[in-house]
Amino acid sequence: MRKTSLLLPLLLGCSLLRQAGSSMFERPTLSFKEARLPHVDFRGAELDLVFLVTNPNSVGLDLTSASYDLEVEGHKVASGMPKNGLKIPGGATTEVTFPANVQWNEIAPALEALFAMDQVHYKASGELGVGPVTLPLRHEGTFAAPKMPKIDVGSPQITSLMLTGARLALPLKIANANAFPLPLGGILGTVDIAGSTVGRIAMPEALPVPSNGETTVTVPLNVSFLQSGAAVAQAIRSGVAEVKVDAILNAAGASIPVKVARTVQLQRPTGSAGP
Repeated sequence: MRKTSLLLPLLLGCSLLRQAGSSMFERPTLSFKEARLPHVDFRGAELDLVFLVTNPNSVGLDLTSASYDLEVEGHKVASGMPKNGLKIPGGATTEVTFPANVQWNEIAPALEALFAMDQVHYKASGELGVGPVTLPLRHEGTFAAPKMPKIDVGSPQITSLMLTGARLALPLKIANANAFPLPLGGILGTVDIAGSTVGRIAMPEALPVPSNGETTVTVPLNVSFLQSGAAVAQAIRSGVAEVKVDAILNAAGASIPVKVARTVQLQRPTGSAGP
């Protein structure tokens, strides 16, 4: 009995080899099913390419080998292989998944270039050994590129107005059009009012912006009229000014540029007449 059990896999293998060279053996087929994105953020994406292997024979076949290359926007990226020991039953179709880890900084010189794309192009090539035959693997496709957050300046609140300066509460409206949350790891940058740089902003880490959602964060800003000049003082006292923000948003390690300029109406606290 033991000798018979040891010889059985060998006999089956020989049988498959004989079938492969005869009219009894039908060649398996390989076709593309879909591209899946299990995880996407502003640093990169997990990309799974799913293929279907159809075995028309009555005997099950093993996945014996795999070679696989993946290019994203013309750049080769790290890719994995299907799980070991995968079997394709006789008369059945089985999914074979090729995983890959795509880092945006490896395929685009800057995040702005990536955000400018509507679709990201990929190209897969390789071979799949199924039983006694080798099947060529070829597929090209696209997936949606991440979208740049939309950041706008709201109407600043004048919390304090003195002869020598003012304190403002500057609202930044952040909209996230992606299907994943936007982490807010902080914002660092400068603010211009009426064409002059009036100070720096440093927003600490805040709650993420939900997927397909928006939020408003308020950044404190101290303005010195002595340093920024009479034009800034006049603009703030008049209640209307052009506000420009030039900053960097930290999104889970990804640096996203923030550049926005808008003429806004500055709001005074209720009941405050000011100087």
